[in-house]
Amino acid sequence: MSGEHGNIVLLDPSGNVSWSSNHTQVSRPNVLLLDIGNLVIKEGTENSQTYFWQSFDYPTHILLPAMKLGWKLSTCLNRYLTSWKRSEDPSTGGFYIKLDHHGFPEIFLWDMRVYADGGQDLNVLGGG
Repeated sequence: MSGEHGNIVLLDPSGNVSWSSNHTQVSRPNVLLLDIGNLVIKEGTENSQTYFWQSFDYPTHILLPAMKLGWKLSTCLNRYLTSWKRSEDPSTGGFYIKLDHHGFPEIFLWDMRVYADGGQDLNVLGGG
């Protein structure tokens, strides 16, 4: 369903919001699932190629063709992969595959559980 600001809103059976996309401020939202698997919000007509929100900017545990990792400099959006908490629980787990842009850019597997437990530095498990 579409929220009041043109964002995507998923409701549970009781009508409570389970998840929503960010506020897009689209007056006539058009939600489409593209052939490549990208769920997008566009303004009005299907001919528009401007996406106000797209699922490919928020990858989870799978990287599909045409998805990108790393920083989108125009919006300062960091796109990275996350693990599932458990095989039956798709909520965010403790591992991330992220681009470290400090110095020479490299992709690392991060164990965020160490950081959350009070560790001083992120535990880098491997480098690219």
